[in-house]
Amino acid sequence: MLPKLEKLHFYTIAEAKANLSKVIGIVNNDDYDVIITKNGLPSVALLSYEKYVKIQKFLDSVYELYLMDAGTDVANTDLKDILDSTEED
Repeated sequence: MLPKLEKLHFYTIAEAKANLSKVIGIVNNDDYDVIITKNGLPSVALLSYEKYVKIQKFLDSVYELYLMDAGTDVANTDLKDILDSTEED
């Protein structure tokens, strides 16, 4: 599920560079995520380190469940490879 639009702030690359301290403050202090756009399209998501760690822990636990369910055929598959393959779908 994507975050609600009211919890997102959008900045162009130039705006984010010019206001980096402000952008970091918005992410850390105001609990917003920031989307940085390039040529009008979303390019990068900036989120707090705390949220990043939570997402990584969640992905690790889901990956472990995936391995248990899929069996030994995918035991040597890296999580990055799985995430990369979902982008192609």
